[in-house]
Amino acid sequence: MLLHAVGDGVYTRDVDDTWWGWNGQFGGYSLALALQACRMQNNDSTQRERAITMHFLRRMPAGSVRVVVATERQGRTATTFSVRLSVDERLCGVGLVMFGSDRRAEAYQLAQPPDLVAPPPNETPQGTVIPGKFLEQLDVWPRHRGDFTGGSDVAESGGWLRLADRGGADERFLMMVADAYMPLSFLRASEPAVGGTLDFTAHFRAPVPETVIDGSEPVRVHLTSARSLDGYVDEDATVWTANGQLLLQSRQMRYTEIVDDLDVLNDIRGGG
Repeated sequence: MLLHAVGDGVYTRDVDDTWWGWNGQFGGYSLALALQACRMQNNDSTQRERAITMHFLRRMPAGSVRVVVATERQGRTATTFSVRLSVDERLCGVGLVMFGSDRRAEAYQLAQPPDLVAPPPNETPQGTVIPGKFLEQLDVWPRHRGDFTGGSDVAESGGWLRLADRGGADERFLMMVADAYMPLSFLRASEPAVGGTLDFTAHFRAPVPETVIDGSEPVRVHLTSARSLDGYVDEDATVWTANGQLLLQSRQMRYTEIVDDLDVLNDIRGGG
């Protein structure tokens, strides 16, 4: 995920269809590019990523990506960056990223992990039936009931994921997997439907263990949703280690639309 610094707070790279989603770059990949640019802009090694939010204005096509980062405020314990993501001079996303230092405080974890029965080491990744070339870059072990637009009554979705190409699975990877799994709304849909991310917010809750970064262990993703109405549906995600440590929480708003023919998904415009 190499970005080239071409000016103060300006980073570029060319992207193809390696991380292609519905009809543009996979939203999680776009978020990872934004986070990477802010990392490069951050000059305080005591502060690490704590939160990111991004609004997707249009699909992100293949082409020349330009990420512009501005330091909105840099303090003793926290720094906030604004970020603008464009492709071929067309603005695709705007967001905020916050970095913060560790503070002295009592720690606890009240959140309970989902079923953490990990896939056996010799179990072949199953993938998913949801379209998206980016899934070629991931090993996926589904742990849900139902099929894509199969009209299931499930109240949750999720499973285990890992980068197919081992190494580098840090906070950027966490955002990818939070956005990569089969959305609950697609499991529950009884008619062909498409959709995409309109806005995405994530909180980083713990440093990523080395066993996750190097690919020795996959992570467990758990998805829930409160309501779908008038073509907008929320999705909450949590990402866990195999021993039940919460790494990331995210929430996004998706658009969703019933279509008569899935071939029209390339004509649908909107989120990432």
